[in-house]
Amino acid sequence: MDNYLDYYKGRRVMITGGLGFLGSNLAIRLVELGAKPLLVDAMLPLYGGNLYNIESVKDKVTVNIADIRDAGAIAHLVQGQDVIFHIGNQTSHLDSMTDPLLDADINCRGNLIFLEAVRQHAPSARVVYAGSRAQYGKPVRIPVLETDATYPVDIYGANKHAAEQYHMIYHHAHGLWATSLRISNTYGPRHQMKHARYGILNWFIRLALDARPLTVYGTGQQLRDYNYVDDVTDAFLRAAATDKANGEAYNLGSDQSEQMSFAALIEKVAMLAATGAELVSVPWPDERKAIETGDFVADCDKAKRDLGWHPAVKLDDGLRRTIDFYRQHKEHYW
Repeated sequence: MDNYLDYYKGRRVMITGGLGFLGSNLAIRLVELGAKPLLVDAMLPLYGGNLYNIESVKDKVTVNIADIRDAGAIAHLVQGQDVIFHIGNQTSHLDSMTDPLLDADINCRGNLIFLEAVRQHAPSARVVYAGSRAQYGKPVRIPVLETDATYPVDIYGANKHAAEQYHMIYHHAHGLWATSLRISNTYGPRHQMKHARYGILNWFIRLALDARPLTVYGTGQQLRDYNYVDDVTDAFLRAAATDKANGEAYNLGSDQSEQMSFAALIEKVAMLAATGAELVSVPWPDERKAIETGDFVADCDKAKRDLGWHPAVKLDDGLRRTIDFYRQHKEHYW
């Protein structure tokens, strides 16, 4: 476990969604570790792919613009890869309800195309899938364990869980190396900041920096946990380098001391941004109320035990880093 970072030196590593938020931060870290990253991204409108995300390593990575639904392209790209971080999916809860067939096409059909490519052309690759807390839906208890029942409240959550199960089926039936990280609310540099369809905390950081009203639905008292993107990157790296992770799913989330209500978090963002942005409470829109899960806090003991992972970046520090990044690079994200 102590040498997990050494695992990547000289490795060929593919990242789907490699020009997006999680993918680009992971790519930069892999370059630092001496890996050879291949970034695959469809660059679909509004999905967050941004070439500026890899500006600091653009000469040290390979970029291929391709969609995971393109069987021929993916079959070619997976060949020879040692590790594949599979992040490229549709990620909007609301869009999954207004266009469920698109969500199914990307998050179900697209994942099967990807897995078939790996099975046929890269059967020895280690695959880490980017799952989601949305797979649980409304939790049966707090904190949520990996073994708890799943009750997704939107099409996105249902399809993300189906895709995770596809990975586990390919693991058990075909012997593929696969693990899943059930990611919670992640914030930090290089997230798209043009709309609020996903990455709600990052969107509120933009609102605060623009001194715009911070509109919270209802009382905003639902409890949440949050991860700074560097901690999520570390979880990905640990998962692929840890033999015990094969065939397993892991929750990511924050330490108990970092969990707080959404309203309290937004007040903290406003204070740190120091632009005079004010919190405003409005009634829940019907379409959002229908898919709200209420409180959600993940139990991360399994990841701590198996992977040696724990969230290292405190919330105040992570928010300051994020605010500073967007102040400096605003023109590339607004």
